[in-house]
Amino acid sequence: MEYSVVIPVYNEQDSLSELTERLVAVIGKISKEYEIIYVDDASNDDSLAVINNLKQKVSQLKVISFVSNQGQSAALKAGFNEACGEWIITLDADLQNPPEEIKTLVTYKNEADFITGIRQNRQDTAMRKIASKVAWLARRVFLGDKTKDTGCSLRMFKREILLSFPFFKNFHRFFALIAQSYGVRIKQVPVRHMKREFGISKYTNAKRAAEGVADLIGVLWLKHRIIEYKIKDES
Repeated sequence: MEYSVVIPVYNEQDSLSELTERLVAVIGKISKEYEIIYVDDASNDDSLAVINNLKQKVSQLKVISFVSNQGQSAALKAGFNEACGEWIITLDADLQNPPEEIKTLVTYKNEADFITGIRQNRQDTAMRKIASKVAWLARRVFLGDKTKDTGCSLRMFKREILLSFPFFKNFHRFFALIAQSYGVRIKQVPVRHMKREFGISKYTNAKRAAEGVADLIGVLWLKHRIIEYKIKDES
């Protein structure tokens, strides 16, 4: 299989039908060998029922459902474990990342092994943008992270990357940085960003800040403990 699209879902019942329709239209033009994997993170609305109904209509759709809420990182990891595609694509379920932008990422598949979006004209609140800027600066100073937009969930990467990737809570916020630490070829490309029309954000700035400090310390520790070596050329 060529592509696996992995999408964490938590209380996004209103966007799922449109998202699925648009995904099928976009991916279907790129390849006939693809799957869409929804990972329901124990939603307390009708998200799971909507997904199961869509599954009856879309043969490429797979469903994973958690017993209890585990967070975005766990949902992504579960989706990765199920994915069969040579390339894995991730995006959020709220349609702020237009599925049509997948075509933009695919354009660069011969240039890189990890392609990540840079949201243009972000359609978020001013406070959300400020919080993101502060987090970006902290990563830049303490980790040397050169990722321009760590918050963009629209990514595409070769499945083989996951074989050596260290998974931990909130790893998705440092995905590009850790991939870079392992020598993965990375390409950052501009993508559109849309205003949220369905549901509400699942994160507050206070929660992001508290988790961000803990994550920063943990990843700083991890970065300095990644095993690196080169084999001597005996020829």
